[in-house]
Amino acid sequence: MVGMSKQGKIALLFTTRNCYPLLDHIFFKHTIQDFSNYYIFNMDMNSTAEQKELAQKVFSKYDIVNLPTDLEDENIYSVNRDIEICSQYIEEQGLDIDWIVWCSHDGPLVGTNFLERLESKIKENPEFETEVGVIGFRDEGTIEVGKPCYGRGNLLQGLYNIGKGWYQNLPDPYEGSEYFVVQAVHDNTVAVNRNLYKEHVIPDYNFILFNVWDEISAQFSLKNIASITIPSLVVVDMYREKPKFGFKRSLDADTHTHMDTYCANMSCTQHWLNKYKWTTGKTPPTKEEFYSEDMYRGSIQEKIFNWHVNDGPKTLEDLREDPTIL
Repeated sequence: MVGMSKQGKIALLFTTRNCYPLLDHIFFKHTIQDFSNYYIFNMDMNSTAEQKELAQKVFSKYDIVNLPTDLEDENIYSVNRDIEICSQYIEEQGLDIDWIVWCSHDGPLVGTNFLERLESKIKENPEFETEVGVIGFRDEGTIEVGKPCYGRGNLLQGLYNIGKGWYQNLPDPYEGSEYFVVQAVHDNTVAVNRNLYKEHVIPDYNFILFNVWDEISAQFSLKNIASITIPSLVVVDMYREKPKFGFKRSLDADTHTHMDTYCANMSCTQHWLNKYKWTTGKTPPTKEEFYSEDMYRGSIQEKIFNWHVNDGPKTLEDLREDPTIL
């Protein structure tokens, strides 16, 4: 049960397997946000007894609510399932929380008021509540130290030539915009609209960790629910610090810290191809390949496919220009 009510309409969620030291040594050490008004949830992914003992100290230190985990649930390791369980808990407790921010243990939030600024953006743009499924942020460090990255995708014309599957090296107007539409959000830290998720997403538990946010963004887009990035809100990918504390980068790690590995995820790449008919992050599909499936006609994916990166940042209003969108 949760204790005294907090007023923030955003909550954080960590899904943790044997990496509780990273919360202490990276995330909370380098995040100066005051969390006193925000719930922080954790779900343990079958950590060792030693790690679970350490976890109790972390929960107490940072006022984290640890949600019950049913290890008999065969889908429990999928981020999709964890969002469902967290959302169900929020409803059962009668909490006024609309957005769940799924966080990486090595991805601290930048600034003293990251969450307040995110709440303000949502309040200033009430259409986000009904038209935006996921919100991503400016991620610094995934590609190079300090280099910004704003999302993932290969449908936007011209993006692959400068980004190779990432929204990076973008023209200047993107960085200064309030927000812009992306094919998929960057996957280190993501705010998910839990009401729209419940209404529009059919959880695909084949995606455990890698590509899960690409898939959720894709499902939303087919329902004409947008994925956006807010470039003024920054998170830092500090995976290079993990070896100091005995941990590998997620791409190189085995199942000790999460039940998905980059190599094992190759089967999901084929699953993605079977489901969406083109491969995310690779060379963009040709027009013939893209339109070989009627599923994309009238979708946000179609709109993005017919935009060019040099057109500048696009908004929900740009999506509405086509009467088949939103």
